[in-house]
Amino acid sequence: MGYRVLIYSLAGRKQDYGPSSLWARSYRLDEIEPNLVEETNLGLFIGLIQTVGRRLGVPRVWQYALLKSGLVPRRLKRALKEADIILSDLPWCPPVRGPWRNKPWFLVSHNLEYSLLAQEGALHRRFSRWMFGVERAAPQVYSDIFSCAEEDRDFFRVHDAGSRLALPIIRCGVDPRGYVVPAGTREAVRAGLGLSDSDTLLVFSGSRFGPNLDALAWLREFCSAEAEFLLRHRIYVLVLGSMVAKPERSGALIATGRVPATEPYFAASDAGLNPITRGSGSNVKLFEYLAARLPVISTEFGVRGTELRPEVDYLGYEQAGLRATLERFVTIRSREQWREFAEAVWARHRSGCDIGELVRDAIAKVPGFPAP
Repeated sequence: MGYRVLIYSLAGRKQDYGPSSLWARSYRLDEIEPNLVEETNLGLFIGLIQTVGRRLGVPRVWQYALLKSGLVPRRLKRALKEADIILSDLPWCPPVRGPWRNKPWFLVSHNLEYSLLAQEGALHRRFSRWMFGVERAAPQVYSDIFSCAEEDRDFFRVHDAGSRLALPIIRCGVDPRGYVVPAGTREAVRAGLGLSDSDTLLVFSGSRFGPNLDALAWLREFCSAEAEFLLRHRIYVLVLGSMVAKPERSGALIATGRVPATEPYFAASDAGLNPITRGSGSNVKLFEYLAARLPVISTEFGVRGTELRPEVDYLGYEQAGLRATLERFVTIRSREQWREFAEAVWARHRSGCDIGELVRDAIAKVPGFPAP
C-alpha cells in the first residue's frame, strides 16, 4: 500500500540463542519483502526473561512491565523516534513512554486476552482480572483499536467513553495469492503421506495454542473410538503445524509437526476441519481454508468472527455429531461438487477474507490515518 513497515520483535526463538550468542550481534534484520523488514532483538537479558517465563508457565506480564516502564532496547527507541505510525501487537505491548507518545498509536487486538487467560490454568486465571483492566482502559490509551471480531469490537465500544474511536474490524484475512500452488502439488503431497486419490483428507491446521491443543486431544479420542468407521470410509485427519513436536501417525490421524509451508498441504486436502470449542477472537485457519478453496467443516464456535452460514457456506457440527457430519460429507456431494461448492463460498466471501481489502477498508474508517 506504499507504507514502509518495520516489525520489531522483542525476543527471538529458542534456536536463536546459544553459546555463540555471547559474541553475536544483539539483533537480526530480515528483509521479508521490499518495504517490509523484521528486526529481532537478540539481547540475552530479554531472552533469558522470556525463557524463564515460559518455563514457569507465566503469561507475558514481564513483556508488558518492561515496555510500560520504558526499559526497552535502544534500537526500539530509535525505531519509535523514526516512525510516523506505531502499532502495538496485542495489549501485552503497551505504549512506551517518551517523545513518540503523541504519534498515532494503534492497538491490533487479535482477541480479548483477559478471556483467554480466564480459560487457562490457575496461574493464568490470576492475571485475567488484571488484563481485563488493561483492555478496558485501552480505548483511552490508543488512537484507535483494530479488532478481529464483533465480540471484541463491542467490548472496546462499551468502554470507549464519549465514543471517541472508530473501532474498525480487520478480520483474520489472508493474501489469496499465496494459496496458488504449482500443478502436481496435491498428488506429490498425498503420495508423501501414503494416501491415494480415493482417500478423503481433512486438514486441521494450527499452532501450540491452548484451544488448538484441547481440540487435538479430543480429535485423538475421536479417531481412536471411530477407527473402524474412518477406515471403512477411508477418511484421514491431517494435523498440520506445530501442535505436535514432530511427525507422527496413528490410525486415521496424521500429524506433520512444524512445516516450512502450509499451502501444499491445503492443496492435498479435501476439506478444512475446525474443531475449536473455546478461545477468543476469530480463527485464521478458517480464512486459510476458504482461500485454499476447501469446503469447511466446523463447530459453531469455530466460525465466530466470520459471516459463514451453516449448510449454505459450511457443514456445521458439535462434538457429539462429528461422525454423522463426516458421513454426510462423503455421501451428499462428489469431490468435484465440493470443489464447486468451495469456489462459490469463496466468491461470496472473498471481500471478508482478503487481508489487503480488509486493511484498506479498516484504515479508511479511521479519521486522520496518515497516508504513506
